[in-house]
Amino acid sequence: MTAITLHQQQIVELFRDHRDTVVAYLLQRVNCPDTAQDLSQETYLRLLRKHELSHDENLTGYLFRTAERLAIDFVRQNRRREMRETIIDETVPCPAKQPDESAMLGQQCQRLLQAIAGLPGQCRHIFLLRKFDELSYHDIAKQLGISEKTVQRQLVKAMLHCHQALLETG
Repeated sequence: MTAITLHQQQIVELFRDHRDTVVAYLLQRVNCPDTAQDLSQETYLRLLRKHELSHDENLTGYLFRTAERLAIDFVRQNRRREMRETIIDETVPCPAKQPDESAMLGQQCQRLLQAIAGLPGQCRHIFLLRKFDELSYHDIAKQLGISEKTVQRQLVKAMLHCHQALLETG
């Protein structure tokens, strides 16, 4: 199977010609105009990162297939998030924190947030995708176009940085 090379100009023209249609297509799937716009942008970014397509792939079809997969991933993540939020056991008693415990916890949270903000851009992005979006190493690597080893190294770097920040000021 031979491959065709994608040129940036082709992607720009594709974006110009199909942007409104892709956003409308995504809006039907995610029911949020802002999210549809964001996913549309991510669709084009993914195309820009891809340098070749197999000769039998239709560029417009590939565009919509990529958009559809991003929408499916978004909906799945939303469902997981909603499930985590709705599985709250109201019968578990909440122990009251003492004021000094609350203050100390607040300070630790502030230090942790500062440590995360102090991470280099890609390292911080990987950390947030793993710890907050709960993406796998494979999914992060695929999304960012890097190796899983790089994801692992960056996560270790981020965790050590955060741990050290908490030790130094604690």
